[in-house]
Amino acid sequence: MKYCILFLILNSVFLWSQDNSIMKIPFELGDTTIEIVEHWGNSRERIIFLNVHEDETTSIQTLKAYSEKDSIDYFYLHHQETRRLTFKLKGKKYSVDPNRIFTKKGRKKSLKDGGKYSRKANRIVKNLALQIVGRLPKGYTVVALHNNTDVEYSIKSYMPGGDEAQNTKSLFINEEMDPDDFIYTTDEYFFDALKTKGINVILQDNEFFVNDGSLSVYCGKKNIPYLNIETQKGHFNEQMDLMEIVVQLIQSRQQ
Repeated sequence: MKYCILFLILNSVFLWSQDNSIMKIPFELGDTTIEIVEHWGNSRERIIFLNVHEDETTSIQTLKAYSEKDSIDYFYLHHQETRRLTFKLKGKKYSVDPNRIFTKKGRKKSLKDGGKYSRKANRIVKNLALQIVGRLPKGYTVVALHNNTDVEYSIKSYMPGGDEAQNTKSLFINEEMDPDDFIYTTDEYFFDALKTKGINVILQDNEFFVNDGSLSVYCGKKNIPYLNIETQKGHFNEQMDLMEIVVQLIQSRQQ
């Protein structure tokens, strides 16, 4: 029996190696099993890309397409193809936004926004957050990919009086760009470089931000270079172009 188990383990590793370095790691979230899908491309650059909202399908398509032209490392969450994760504990239903789980305050608010909170649910969600941040290699630049919908959320949300104004330290808007396509960063170097290139860009206020539990807040607190490439859903080419620009900037900084 032991030999059979060993054969299955070795065979799984072989299949993983043959499948373009893609590995699926299951994670039990209450009664729901989600997967962390990893792709390791043996990249020489210290960059890790990720997506946590599976309904933002253009972002996942972009990650896969870009990895076919360049060797990049990335991972994303595979679950119910929705923004929020839904699960049950002892018959009680919980819901959480996976980009609002990286601080204690954010987890509690997100669970409550989903309709129910408990300490056990909080512990399980915290474990997921630890699984995610544990995949951010030390010394790497973190690049998240997100999609928005037309009108509801854009770079204009970060202008004075906007819903996200409190998170903004600096802002640059190129009126010739679609306001739904922009980059959000915690790092002043990237803000200045993107502004010079005429890219819509926001610099997070790492001192007076709203603690919403997002990954940008976590990275800002930990002094981890972070960028979010945000485009309108369906803007595949625009997101690919912004990925190319970001990769070049990170490469230049690391040289």
